[in-house]
Amino acid sequence: MWVEHERRCSTRHQLNVEVDVVDQFSRDLLGMLVDVHLEGFLMMGELSFRPNRLYQVALVAHVPDRQLEVIPMGIDCLWTRAMGQQDRVWAGCQIVDLAPQACEQLARLIEDFSSDHSVPAGRVL
Repeated sequence: MWVEHERRCSTRHQLNVEVDVVDQFSRDLLGMLVDVHLEGFLMMGELSFRPNRLYQVALVAHVPDRQLEVIPMGIDCLWTRAMGQQDRVWAGCQIVDLAPQACEQLARLIEDFSSDHSVPAGRVL
């Protein structure tokens, strides 16, 4: 049986800033970032967020004393799991399209705002 955590091979970083996941076209809020690495992220999402779908999103970081950091990317939602609240899900997403500049922005965001609560590869929270 395949389990999503078996595919994790990168250390995931929790950030000490709020990061929204926003649909690039509709500008609808899809969810909030929970943890991230350069290949993907975990988010708390809306019930309408579905696995096995591609999304064009922007990560929007609410960084104090700075202009909003907006990082556009394409993602594949690999899985979702109900959170126990009827309208929210956990969602594991793989980054499938990331421009070089956006990759640099994401790496800088992780470096600047990674908390001490990073999760090593293979560990499940």
